[in-house]
Amino acid sequence: MPGHRREDDRIPQQRPTASDRPRRHGRDRGGAQVNHLNLNAPAPLDVTKAWIHTTFKHQRQLYCCRFSPDGHHVFAGTQDGKILRWSLASLPEPKPEEKPKANKAAKKPPEPEATVLEGHPAWVSRLVLTPDGSRLISSDLHGTLIGWDLTADPPKPAWTVKDAHPSKPGVPGWIRALAVTGDGKTLLTAGTDGIIRRWSIADGKPAGTLEAHAGDIFSLAMHPDGKTLVSGDIFGVVHQWDLSAGKSVRQFDAAQLHSRKENFLADVGGVRSLAFDKPGKRLACGGMTDAKSNSFCPGHPGVLVFDFASGKQTQLLRMKKGKVDDGPITGLAFLEDGTVAGQGERLHAVCSLEFWNPDDGKVLHTIDTPSGYDLDIHPDGRRICTPIWISNGRAGNGRHAKPEEYQPHFGHVRIYQLTEKAADKPDPKKAADKKTT
Repeated sequence: MPGHRREDDRIPQQRPTASDRPRRHGRDRGGAQVNHLNLNAPAPLDVTKAWIHTTFKHQRQLYCCRFSPDGHHVFAGTQDGKILRWSLASLPEPKPEEKPKANKAAKKPPEPEATVLEGHPAWVSRLVLTPDGSRLISSDLHGTLIGWDLTADPPKPAWTVKDAHPSKPGVPGWIRALAVTGDGKTLLTAGTDGIIRRWSIADGKPAGTLEAHAGDIFSLAMHPDGKTLVSGDIFGVVHQWDLSAGKSVRQFDAAQLHSRKENFLADVGGVRSLAFDKPGKRLACGGMTDAKSNSFCPGHPGVLVFDFASGKQTQLLRMKKGKVDDGPITGLAFLEDGTVAGQGERLHAVCSLEFWNPDDGKVLHTIDTPSGYDLDIHPDGRRICTPIWISNGRAGNGRHAKPEEYQPHFGHVRIYQLTEKAADKPDPKKAADKKTT
């Protein structure tokens, strides 16, 4: 991306060989210069050209989504306790937009069907997959964990753990965050009990705990080394864990993401999302600052960026619209070029998907979108998915009068392509013909 590549990321220049040099045909042969291109090279990443590639729909809200490691599927967790799996491999490649033919109604393509995985008694809160794609682990807000065998067709539970984070008076057993070690053998979970718990992915058996947080844990992230874990809590405390030693070795100060005024009845904010860049040199913490109340919890969306080696904060990323009364950044990721992508959440309102340059903190691009709750990057590095809230216009009206007929709000998984759209690209043949005239 112009003005955004770091010094250590530059691609070394190589001397071209004969096979790399452009071949030419003279004008007397009706030809023009032809460059031999690498057809297998991915399209250039350009977030300023991002567009909606695919939308998957569900009749209830969606709270989390993940791509499979092979890139063939996308999974989403639902409000009604289901996990939906859609195939990406069967989708037709997007084509340039065509003008509708006169006097002919455009045929609407059928909605893609999802494979439905059932077993959760409550809202599915988080999803994570093992690096080899053989296991999906899901959690819910009643404390249930399910390990799914994805080698089966259809996928089936390999194990189930109920009350994985036992509730106690005044503290529900919600599971809010999941992570998997780089070797794919250990699952880490966290939630409202303030404890990180280890589990064997093979059989779901407990394998110990990590304890240092003083409150709810909202987020977990694994360092690219596959061995170092970070966790963020309601108070803006981020712990770095040495998993081999089973202890916290350092803290990052993200207290800006926590608010508690004298007239508040509860703490507001917290580290709602965590992400490392590909080299593991930067850590981003998403949330909101300066909450004004604890009723609807309006605050200013923000992302704190830390230098992971020194532990020092280097940036506070804000949405392009500035300090607005909004909700937290709930979906967060670094793209392969170092760009930070963040999905905002706002109470049943329009929010945005933002892209930042972490070097100078400037917004590179903004996409207006409904409120969202998560974000994941496709293995090809050119697509991202977010689960978003879609209003049905009822806002709760009629829920108590006719609960059997009440239709809650909807959820979509929206997949964005982060490259130039085919319809917008110049036609190379036309460009070549133009050079010969």
